[in-house]
Amino acid sequence: MKKLIYIFRNIGVLVFFGSVLHAQDYATSLKTPAVYTQYHINPILINPAYTGFEGQSQILFNFRNHWAGFDGSPKGLTLGINGSPVNNMGLGGIIYSEKFGVANRFSGQLNYAYNFKTGPDTKMSLGLSGSYIRYSLDNSAFTDPNHNQGDPVINKAIDGENYFAADLGYWAEFANKYRLGITLPHVVLANLGNTASDSTKPFNLIAFLGARWNVPSYRLVLEPSVCVRKISDVPFGTDLNVLAKLLEDRLFLGFTYSFGPSDNRTSFLGGVRVNQFKFIYSYDQTYQTFQTFSRGSHELTLSFDLGRSSKKMEDTKNMMEEKSMDQK
Repeated sequence: MKKLIYIFRNIGVLVFFGSVLHAQDYATSLKTPAVYTQYHINPILINPAYTGFEGQSQILFNFRNHWAGFDGSPKGLTLGINGSPVNNMGLGGIIYSEKFGVANRFSGQLNYAYNFKTGPDTKMSLGLSGSYIRYSLDNSAFTDPNHNQGDPVINKAIDGENYFAADLGYWAEFANKYRLGITLPHVVLANLGNTASDSTKPFNLIAFLGARWNVPSYRLVLEPSVCVRKISDVPFGTDLNVLAKLLEDRLFLGFTYSFGPSDNRTSFLGGVRVNQFKFIYSYDQTYQTFQTFSRGSHELTLSFDLGRSSKKMEDTKNMMEEKSMDQK
């Protein structure tokens, strides 16, 4: 059993560090964006352009346990804050920490977004984020009796590597109903300790398209969406999401079906909002063979709304009045 655990733990290390054989550093594997299920509820997790978009200052905490029940499975913690301190500008920050077997990742990210209106019911935003990222291995990877002491990849990773990454984002909402988001993660990825490094940076893309339909007679809002992503060397994957908001956004129910050459899973989501607090839980189950060895993936998000700026409250009031007039 210990041998099996060691094999799977090293599979995780290979997933993160295997591309060193081709790029001579970790940039094409471990340096990929964090994985979330609840991004369609909190787009700030994947798109810097959403920073301050709603004019609502917010503190967010997210915990994700991937492949639960498996020793050394990935566990990620996210702490974020974002808001709109002045009109047309969003500012935010995200701290992320992940542990996968003996592999560790830590990042600190700053977001900036410029929000603007192109019409009475059309709003857009351009976003930019800069991140400091550190990747390392635990000392246990070096002291493990099965480890080859002369392995240069593991020896280098134990010392850790530091990177700077930049993401670009675009977000738009049309007619108070349709949403469009495009993210280019890690358009810049620089090894801070090796300026001569010539790593191959894979193409990264996250594209999101969603809609919002109100059903007043049932006090219900339906939000279907689709997300297409191409991250690192992984083939294109697609998420089909549907989110139901009931009782004036006090209750949330959602479902996601993900498919692609490397991903085939379903996700179930539920949550509640009490005053400024929002709690969301989701469970993922993959249809890959590996599901036999795990209890699925769990994700929790707790967020707290701090309030809106006076200018944003005025804009929201005007938007609601325009929407009411359109319905009449």
